Amino acid sequence: MSVVRLRAIVKMVNDDVVKEAFISKVVTLGYVEPLLPDEVFKYYPLSEYDYRLDSTYIEYIVDNAEEVASSQRPGVSINKVMVDQFGECIQLTSGEYELMTMCRRNNDWVVYHMNKRALMRYFVLNVILENSSLNMGQPVEEAASIQNHEHKAKLKVAYILSCNTPVDFMVSVYSSIYVNYFREYKYRLPEPKDIVNFIVNNMQKYGGFIKLYTTDYYVFELTTAGYLVEVENEGQVVRINVDGETVLMGNQLGNGDLYEITDLRVDALRKLEIGLDMIELYSCNTSELLERAISGLRESVRL
Repeated sequence: MSVVRLRAIVKMVNDDVVKEAFISKVVTLGYVEPLLPDEVFKYYPLSEYDYRLDSTYIEYIVDNAEEVASSQRPGVSINKVMVDQFGECIQLTSGEYELMTMCRRNNDWVVYHMNKRALMRYFVLNVILENSSLNMGQPVEEAASIQNHEHKAKLKVAYILSCNTPVDFMVSVYSSIYVNYFREYKYRLPEPKDIVNFIVNNMQKYGGFIKLYTTDYYVFELTTAGYLVEVENEGQVVRINVDGETVLMGNQLGNGDLYEITDLRVDALRKLEIGLDMIELYSCNTSELLERAISGLRESVRL
């Protein structure tokens, strides 16, 4: 199979670049495995690359342009074209897609447009990174995990992870967790507990996909660590205060001491040095949810 040799000049890497590359690799393979640093720009962006728009992050140079231009791949047409920014360009197309357009700039052939997914049906992509230090900043989307802080006590909270999760939820959460691992040079896949922890730390955005419960007994266990606990009832609505801070609100179920949590205030718990001890009541298999999401994504891009 013919090879396209790309030299990727890395300008900036951020969460979105790694996240999209991770998702692209999953969609391409049809199963989940870790994204490694030298694969980031093999898979980002997979669907479409535009030199004018994405040069903020990366610029591709075709190192074997003459070889590519003279290759005779069945189903691939090679034509000279003109674009506004360049005088000499070569375009590769299939019957259905524009695969790649490369344009001459001095002695280099820069990629003006590329559909990697379509291109990889006809060519092997050999990507070499330049300026490949993947220095990423601090996370911007996720709240810092309550599980990763020092704590004097733990509040037991039971959870049910919904089976009724849409494709974009599962893929977005899973890839967001992996970005955090990637930043810490931990190339391992998220576990179910990581997904639950991520959701709990982003309840405003993802709280609709998980149900949380606690009890009087679990709440008052905090008193053994020296905390002052107050329970305020307004009908069936319950407010739990610890040392004067509201840490959760919920609905009393029946007339008992079981509460369905409607507002879990992670920042307040962290401030009080209280961690969470998450207990699974029942949840959908996260692997099955992810497989369903991958299948849906592959179907959407006709893979």
